[in-house]
Amino acid sequence: MMSRYISSATAIVAFVLVVKVRCDVLTPSDVWKQLPDLYEYDDFEDCRRGNPNYLYCVVKAHIKENSSSVVWKQISQYSSDPRHYRRDILELGICLDRCHPSTETGNQTELVKRCATDRVRLRYQLTSSARIWNCASLDTFNQPIGRILETIFILTCAVILLTVVTSTAVDLGWIQFKKNVITNSFSLSRNLDKFGALNHRSRQDLMFLDGIRAITMMVILLCHASIPMIRFPLKNPESIEQQFDNFWFPIAMSGNTYTVQMFFILGGVMVAISVLDHMKNHPELKLAFLWERIMNRLIRLLPVYAFVILFQASWYQRLQDGPIAYRYKDHCRENWWTNLLFVNNYIRANEPCTQFTWYLGADFQLFLLGTVIMMLIWRFPSFTRHIMVVMVAFALIVPAAVIYVYKLDATVMMIVRYVINEIRDLEYYLRVYITFESNAGNYFFGMIAGIVCHNISENAKKLNSVKNLKSMLLLATTFFIVMNTMTVLLPRDQLNEHSLQLALFGSLLKSSWGILAAYIILYLKLRPQSLVVSLLRHPVMLVTAKLSYCVYVVQYSVVYAIYRNVTAPLMSNAYTTILFTSSILFITFLVSFLLHVCIEMPCMSLFKDLLNRSKQWKAHSAPSKQHSAPCEGLFESKEIDSKATCN
Repeated sequence: MMSRYISSATAIVAFVLVVKVRCDVLTPSDVWKQLPDLYEYDDFEDCRRGNPNYLYCVVKAHIKENSSSVVWKQISQYSSDPRHYRRDILELGICLDRCHPSTETGNQTELVKRCATDRVRLRYQLTSSARIWNCASLDTFNQPIGRILETIFILTCAVILLTVVTSTAVDLGWIQFKKNVITNSFSLSRNLDKFGALNHRSRQDLMFLDGIRAITMMVILLCHASIPMIRFPLKNPESIEQQFDNFWFPIAMSGNTYTVQMFFILGGVMVAISVLDHMKNHPELKLAFLWERIMNRLIRLLPVYAFVILFQASWYQRLQDGPIAYRYKDHCRENWWTNLLFVNNYIRANEPCTQFTWYLGADFQLFLLGTVIMMLIWRFPSFTRHIMVVMVAFALIVPAAVIYVYKLDATVMMIVRYVINEIRDLEYYLRVYITFESNAGNYFFGMIAGIVCHNISENAKKLNSVKNLKSMLLLATTFFIVMNTMTVLLPRDQLNEHSLQLALFGSLLKSSWGILAAYIILYLKLRPQSLVVSLLRHPVMLVTAKLSYCVYVVQYSVVYAIYRNVTAPLMSNAYTTILFTSSILFITFLVSFLLHVCIEMPCMSLFKDLLNRSKQWKAHSAPSKQHSAPCEGLFESKEIDSKATCN
């Protein structure tokens, strides 16, 4: 039976690839050599060294139609393919000193525009209109320090550093001072010991999830390190176009698009298991349980998050050196509050503060919904199966409905003409990729997997009910491969019309990731001695997973700060990719480690201690059965002490 599924899937995949390769053979790949250079920049360093009062502007030259020009015909034909850059819009970096004699007077911006149109006319015999995107001068990079937010950030760093150093000295006995909750929480020696500890999860049978989390985080960081290259001025932009034209590119982009779904799946697993574990010792449902979970969640997320947002709103603006930095804008000064309220995936989502953190907004919303659903199961256990059916139906119907109603693509279409500006402006990104309701499906699949995992742990006899798990895993794998391979058949451009086929395919494609991941988690749960589980439980994986939250929060700052300091077009090749990626990885993990041991762990320990003291005070004033604070979710802490445990 299963061999028939595999054979059919293989045949489908082979047919798709053969057809696609045949189509690619018929497509010319060297027409770009006859076209105008897409990016042409004067040397910025020479410009500012040659004149202290320099002016350097980036100009968009829009070529006007000229039916008698052979070059224009080539431009028009080539640009008609949406997977190619628009060659009728040239980007020029203009140093004013290289355009006109110093004796020429007039409005400087007008002189720059005239220079751009003159260059296009002289080199390609085509007329154009010019629009200035950005200008840089001495004043751009020499603004005095003293803004309020910058001062606040410096003071915050000083307070944190002083607290960590003092607490460490007191804890090690270098300073004679009575230890207290602050010195214990911020002691660097204690936090380093906790960081290296491996027994950080009370559910030892689920430690392999940390390995999955670490691998997922690394893949996402690698993707985010290379994506800005698409929008960067390149000496060889045709290399990007050639990648987009490869038959395997849609498959690769499917992986890039849906890797983040692993985080939602893991979050759903941990929400379900943590609530069910809590229910064993606390059969009585109390609404205070939800409040405790929210407080523990905020304690875990907000300190590091707020610190990074403060940096983005202040000093990030200074991390620029040249006219290219304007491409990577951030809106933390205006929209920071959408992040701290975890609504940044809905409110002003096209002008985000730290764009990658849309996930934190969606995940927090799903955490609340997932907890409420588990509380319903707690209150009405006989309706568990009905609730699970509703969750599966929601996972399949809602994304399809959104895609159909808004005439969207089946998935993120990495089409050059759309992503060269801002992917955050794509309607699919705003309505499907980052929204709570469209990501709920895979979160629900994770919750269902968590419920099954818990039942397996609670009753060994129920192992018989999953005896066909291997066959189901093979079927889910086949479904996953077929759905992702079929992305090569998607339209090359947006259709802008209702398409039931695209809607259904988009929903099934996204669900294939959640279904496969859920079965993999169940399969690994039942084989704790397997080689894969051993690798996922390796100490390197367990320690790296502890940095996952800080890595996710800080990666935007690191990635774009590096690109904002490049002053000339790059060559897109393996050397450039390795250079930028290695730099981003090193800086990201270094900064994440410092944030983890100096802010994340200390604040979590401090605030949880204060919460426990508050609960103890309430217990004395109104005796009640006290329970431990639950720990769940993708980025929940797994540190355990004598006062707070994760059931």
